[in-house]
Amino acid sequence: MHELTIVALGMRLFDNLDLEAVAEEAERQNRWEFLLTASPIPVDGGAGSPMNPIATF
Repeated sequence: MHELTIVALGMRLFDNLDLEAVAEEAERQNRWEFLLTASPIPVDGGAGSPMNPIATF
């Protein structure tokens, strides 16, 4: 699955996300839909990068 989505489709996958804080905030706001954005740091020739994902309610 990873080979197909990452290589063939160019899709990024997020593994092992800790969404506990997002769930708590969603419950606090009583909102269950949000936009998740994450921009990688551009690294020439890199195969991975740290990210700062942001959930916008």
